[in-house]
Amino acid sequence: MVAQTPVAELKTIGQIPFDDAFPAHSVGFRHDLHLDDRLTLASVADLADRLPRDSVIADTAAQPLLVPQGGPPKGVLERPGDVIRNLENANAWLTLLNVEADPGMAELMNVYLDQLESGMTARQGKRVKMCKRVAFVFVSSPNSVTPVHFDIEHSLLMQVSGSKTVSIGRFESEAIRRHEIDRYWDGSHGRIETLQPLQDAYTVTPGQAVYIPPGTPHWVQNGPDISLSVTLTYFTAATVRETRVENFNAVLRRRHMKPREPGRSTTIDTAKVCAMGVYAVGKRLRSATVDGK
Repeated sequence: MVAQTPVAELKTIGQIPFDDAFPAHSVGFRHDLHLDDRLTLASVADLADRLPRDSVIADTAAQPLLVPQGGPPKGVLERPGDVIRNLENANAWLTLLNVEADPGMAELMNVYLDQLESGMTARQGKRVKMCKRVAFVFVSSPNSVTPVHFDIEHSLLMQVSGSKTVSIGRFESEAIRRHEIDRYWDGSHGRIETLQPLQDAYTVTPGQAVYIPPGTPHWVQNGPDISLSVTLTYFTAATVRETRVENFNAVLRRRHMKPREPGRSTTIDTAKVCAMGVYAVGKRLRSATVDGK
């Protein structure tokens, strides 16, 4: 889908696991979120005001493509809904984090991810079941730019109103990819240092969407109208394992050590996964103890 593709010609979300490109490469698909009353601009503005302040990220719309120093701060807006209601003139883009905490948004998320998961298990078996489902809402002024970055989750960017061009890149070499992965776990938030070669470009309008694999460089340029989109994300057992190994390695780097890269030794990777699992359990137990005092 290098140019805008008619919605009727796109796959449904439940059909994309049967595309040979999935899950290693981007895939375009269609949806009906633009028909949902929970996703009007007014409804999203009200949702933003209901969320905790640190669940809202805001920045200026006029961003350069490369912002390698990390993402904008959370919780700087007292009334984010007011900014959304004035997006035509606000020169801003906002991300609403973890909107699945809202029951209506959780239902919306699960309806679509259940369809995708059904296709995944039908094609690949139950070993590819989802975990850690999360939903985000993005709203932005006309002509906004989201700088080049990558995410560690499987992502489904679904356009609700307005339009945007989603450019999908590829890392020019394994050395560059490894450098940027390490930077992510050291605090870059996935913002990368150099613009990578373009692989695909998707122009998405209401009812159109694109699946983006984990670790894939991409950047977004909005059209001339206010844009509203939803991104649904999830992990699988494989991506959870990888993130635990990367997280463990980041801890070692902070101690001035040089850990072995993931995939070099199954035994060592398994030990790192187990260690991070034990750490996570201990952290939850300590938190429960503090909360119970």
